Amino acid sequence: MYPVVVSDLDGTLLNKQHELSPRTREVIQQLSEKGIKFIFATGRHFQDVERIRAQLGVDMYLITSNGARVHNPKGEMIVQHDIDPGLVHPLLSLRKPFEDTVHTNVYQGEQWLVEVEHEDLHAFSKESGFTYHRTDFDTVATTAIQKIFFVAKSHAELLPLSDRTRERYGDQLYTTYSLPECFEIMAPGVCKGTALAEVLKLKGYGLQDAIAFGDGMNDLEMLSSVGKGVVMGNADPSLVNSLPGYERIGHCDDHSVAEYLAKLYCI
Repeated sequence: MYPVVVSDLDGTLLNKQHELSPRTREVIQQLSEKGIKFIFATGRHFQDVERIRAQLGVDMYLITSNGARVHNPKGEMIVQHDIDPGLVHPLLSLRKPFEDTVHTNVYQGEQWLVEVEHEDLHAFSKESGFTYHRTDFDTVATTAIQKIFFVAKSHAELLPLSDRTRERYGDQLYTTYSLPECFEIMAPGVCKGTALAEVLKLKGYGLQDAIAFGDGMNDLEMLSSVGKGVVMGNADPSLVNSLPGYERIGHCDDHSVAEYLAKLYCI
C-alpha cells in the first residue's frame, strides 16, 4: 500500500469541464481520514490550486507551476524556482511572429498575466475563480516569473515556436507540453518529479512510497520515478508512447482516478 497519492489535475483528477466530481471529492476526503497523504502536482498556479484544496478541506502539499513552486499545508512557500530574469524578455519576444495563432501567458508571483484577452481560458478557472490580468509583455518586470506558457488551437501551430525555443536555449530552461496545445517553459531542472522528491524527503518518504496519476508530458518525470505511475485513458499519445507498459485507467470524465483509489484502498 502506498502512503502517498499524487495526482495531476486537468485531464486527470478534474474532468474535461475542469471540475472535481462529487465522487472524486468524497474519495480524497476518505483517503485523508485514513491517513493517506494526498498531493496535487499540476502546471496550474498556486492561487488557483489552493482554492480547490480549500474547498476540499484537506491539508496537503501543493506542487504547482510544474514544480516551480511548492507550498506546505499551511500555505507557506517552501520551494521557489524562477526563470532567469535575463531570459524573460528574449523568451517573450519569441511570441511576436506567432501572435495571430499563439496566446502567451506568464505566471509571475501571485498573478497570471496575459497580453490579450482569451475567453477559452476562463474555463480552466471555473472551479477556483482564479483569473488573469492584462499587461504589456514588452515592459513586464522580469523577477519572480515561475512559468511562461503558450497556448494554440493545435499542436502543429505551436511546433515552430517550441522548436525555436529549444534550439536557442537548450538546457538553460526546462520545457514541456502539459497538453499538445500548451507549451510550457520553466527554470532548468524544474519538473513535477524533482519537486515531488523534495516534498517526500521532508516527510520521511521516498519516491517508491508514492503512487501517481497523470495525462500529459509534464507528468513524465513524476510518473516514471514513483513506486507506481498510472496513465489516464485520455492521456497525450506522446506520454503513452514514452511509458510503454505502464498501467492505463479510464477517462477523466468518469472520475477514474477516484474509482481506482477507492478499489486500491478499499474505501
